[in-house]
Amino acid sequence: MITYSKNDWFPAIWHFHASPTAFSLFRRLFWVALYVTGVTFLELWVVDLRLKDTPTEFLSTMGILLSLLLLFRTNTAYDRFYEGRKAWGTLVNNSRNLAAYLNAVIPTERTEDRLFYTKMIANFAFSLENHLRNDIKSDGLEAAGIGELSELTHYDHVPNGVVAQLQVRTERLYREGLFTDAHLINLSTMLLVFLDVAGICERIKSTPIPFSYSFFIKVFILMYIFVMPFIIIDEYGYLTIPAVVAVSYILVGLELIGEEIQNPFGIERNNLPLNQIATNIRLNVHELMQFYIPHEEKQAAKSKFVIVT
Repeated sequence: MITYSKNDWFPAIWHFHASPTAFSLFRRLFWVALYVTGVTFLELWVVDLRLKDTPTEFLSTMGILLSLLLLFRTNTAYDRFYEGRKAWGTLVNNSRNLAAYLNAVIPTERTEDRLFYTKMIANFAFSLENHLRNDIKSDGLEAAGIGELSELTHYDHVPNGVVAQLQVRTERLYREGLFTDAHLINLSTMLLVFLDVAGICERIKSTPIPFSYSFFIKVFILMYIFVMPFIIIDEYGYLTIPAVVAVSYILVGLELIGEEIQNPFGIERNNLPLNQIATNIRLNVHELMQFYIPHEEKQAAKSKFVIVT
């Protein structure tokens, strides 16, 4: 995810236009420019196709309707983006709460149990990141004991496997008498929050914007761009070319941005920094459980994309 300074416009503008989204936008603008140039020269030099009797209110009305559709489209995409961020915020808070609680409950001499919970809480964040990005690898996962990591390979849904191992260890320590009934209830509640977060993220990912709605917006944008040069050429002349391209830049750009952020768990630069958040969870959990990570490893938690001056 790009971190930027809100007061530095020009670096941000430059960085946006060097992004893959901008290149996709420019490819579409090239075809728009080619179309409007051909229409303009055809109307001015070959045959008069101008819609002289079309009231300007027609184009204005189309523009208003299109802007309302794009506004709803952008808001819907950002709602999905923000809901995904809230879900991962819940994961951060729950991981810290669970680690702080376990640090107070598990005696310091139970090093093996403390290390197991420390690594497995962090493993959930990394396994959820891999799961949401359709990555079947075990990147970021740490072995918390003999056989635990290899056992996770048998799960198609690795986050479920991590929670299952946490639940099994919790029940075992309860039967050993380390946890009381109250401890078990509190720990079970916090462990179930992990699955709630995973379910929210999966719902966001598996429920895209309906195809018919997304398709209709694209068709409406094409219709608007197609009609526009025939209506404004009388007043704009050759300036019709830059005028239509400028309008297309805004309309097509908003649609592409909405498509990019509607799945907040991707790997594009405007998606959520899941690896950074998961690394922060690992750092926080290790500190709370009193297992300290070297300073060099903490640098991985820093943002990879920065625009600041």
